[in-house]
Amino acid sequence: MPADGGQAAEVAFGDSAAVLRRFASEPIASAVWRRALAPDVDAEVQTLRPGPAVRVVVPVDDLRTDVAVLAALDGWAHPFPQALARDLRQLLALHALLRPGVGRRLRIERLVDDGCRRFHADHVASRLICTYAGGGTECLPGSAIDPHRPADGSNDHVLDPEAVWRCEAGWVLLMRGTLGDGPAQFHRSPPRDPAGPRLLAAIDG
Repeated sequence: MPADGGQAAEVAFGDSAAVLRRFASEPIASAVWRRALAPDVDAEVQTLRPGPAVRVVVPVDDLRTDVAVLAALDGWAHPFPQALARDLRQLLALHALLRPGVGRRLRIERLVDDGCRRFHADHVASRLICTYAGGGTECLPGSAIDPHRPADGSNDHVLDPEAVWRCEAGWVLLMRGTLGDGPAQFHRSPPRDPAGPRLLAAIDG
């Protein structure tokens, strides 16, 4: 399978976390758990959404996910968001089941601009992204990417920009990068939301 987002790339959608198992067992580009945020998580997220740009990255020890989540949130989220912390611990535990034995990094961001608006594949083995507030990640199927053109900072490698599909807030997107064993998922950040900054979490590993 090509690791450059070529014709073999596929995506699996599901309404339960079980769909993410396909990412671990099949050479697909991504799997998407279409979940709704718990009301208490969403309520906390809305209080954290306003404010300046924030980016916190912490390494994660599988035995101390609570410490990693505390380090990621404690510096800027006051009062401490207990429900969001619980959700992040659950996502880290899920990632550990799907990707055992790999090093993990947890990243929390509040984005006040457009982010990266060029379609690209990440230079990682895999990345789990959950957008908690604002627009979700925008992705392209492999058939919309020219596998013979490099992603050079332009969108010249995009054959069909209208084929884009988008995640919604709360959805869990688990996608392969260029270092993964299978087709990489080409994606980009959504445009800036006039309603406020985008708040997201990402787990690399």
